[in-house]
Amino acid sequence: MKGFVFAVVATFVAGTANAAMPLFAAKCSTNINVDSNTKGQVYVNGKVATLIKRPDGQITAKSAGIYIDITPQGNEPPRVTYTAKDKSFGTCEILSFAAPGGAKASPSVSNRPSHSERAGQGQYDARTMVGCAERANQPMQQCPAVVTRDPGGMATVIVTRPDGRTRAIFFENGKAISADLSQADGSQHFRATKKDDVYIIEAGKERYEIVEAVVFGG
Repeated sequence: MKGFVFAVVATFVAGTANAAMPLFAAKCSTNINVDSNTKGQVYVNGKVATLIKRPDGQITAKSAGIYIDITPQGNEPPRVTYTAKDKSFGTCEILSFAAPGGAKASPSVSNRPSHSERAGQGQYDARTMVGCAERANQPMQQCPAVVTRDPGGMATVIVTRPDGRTRAIFFENGKAISADLSQADGSQHFRATKKDDVYIIEAGKERYEIVEAVVFGG
């Protein structure tokens, strides 16, 4: 009897481990995109979804009338299906994946171009506004920006400055690490700090303020 109880407990623990939210990005239809972050949140078309965790380990993400069913499979890509507003349904294509605990991505989904490559190809996940100033003595204003994301705080943010030129800022693991500065900019100085949920960035003589949600979605 004790052996039976132990087996049941072991099975439950294993199932709980497999149910941990994986880091993934998926395309579910022509107008439904899904991804998760390191906080265990799920985004449907860039908006934080409400999560329903079921006893069998399946997780349902609900947002704006769209339902995404996620079945974690440990170190393998999760099974992800969708039900759209019009009640159509289907299986989502996993574009990128990282298992809980830092396991390497499955080779079958690791060939997707990186966020910076997709940004260079004009493939963006969202459009937004960020704070920007072209000079240190100028007041901060709102500038249009686009962002391409990968799970885990990996992102490329491209800001269109008031003079019409663009500046790309790169994020890895939730940290701003660099910008596309060159000698032509007069300075290649780069510095990034964070106050609450806002990245405060100095790139050359320019300044930017980018909220965390731009990088992670939401």
